[in-house]
Amino acid sequence: MEKKNFNKSVMKEINFDSIDIGNNIEHDIKEYSKEFNIDRTVLNNIEIPKDLKKSANSSFEGVKKEIRKNIRYQILDLLLVSIILLPIVGSINPKLFENIPSVYPIFKSINKIIHIDNLKSLIYISDGKEVIEGSESSSVNTVYIKEKDMTEPKSNNEAIKFIHSLANTLIKSDYKWQCGEVTPKTIELALKGVENIEDDYDRMHLRNSLTKWKKGDFSNAVKVHNYVWEMLDGNVGKAEELDNDQINKIINKYY
Repeated sequence: MEKKNFNKSVMKEINFDSIDIGNNIEHDIKEYSKEFNIDRTVLNNIEIPKDLKKSANSSFEGVKKEIRKNIRYQILDLLLVSIILLPIVGSINPKLFENIPSVYPIFKSINKIIHIDNLKSLIYISDGKEVIEGSESSSVNTVYIKEKDMTEPKSNNEAIKFIHSLANTLIKSDYKWQCGEVTPKTIELALKGVENIEDDYDRMHLRNSLTKWKKGDFSNAVKVHNYVWEMLDGNVGKAEELDNDQINKIINKYY
């Protein structure tokens, strides 16, 4: 109650007639107006377009042109990269362009000059393929692997390469990349490795073929060589003849 009475008494003491609110507001407006300056020349030159839609579209034309320009540059970059990469790809694998007679001989010649297949093998770049003996691109001296350095293959690809290296020893070819020593032990390792070959028919066929080797019969070595050669995606250099001198040495030593 006391608070209510106090408020009333305070309000009675204020002389509202002496406060000129209107004059104060008008004064403030005039002061603010002085600071707010409009250049009427600029204002008069402002034109509202008759076709607002067309005007709005024209505002975005610059952006559209820039986007189209960037797209053209991206396409140009892709073309330049393709132009640069195609010769490299063709030199590494000319067979990809075998159906394009105009460029295939060129890529094949480059591949032959730089010996790309052997280079990949030397720097341990493996693509699952061997440097196939008899290949026109092969110039590396044959690597002969001794029995003591040969271990049991543990995968499909290792098994195929292992058999291929043994078969290289048993056939004649101008070029051979890798020849494994043929002994009863390495033949046994090959037979164990055959079990890692994924395809059922290939596994059975090679098992039967190597069983003959185990008995000292190498008469099928050309067929075995070419069989695994095709599994390794060979394209040139099929074996056509047995190395009878080498086979006789093996037979005389172990059988």
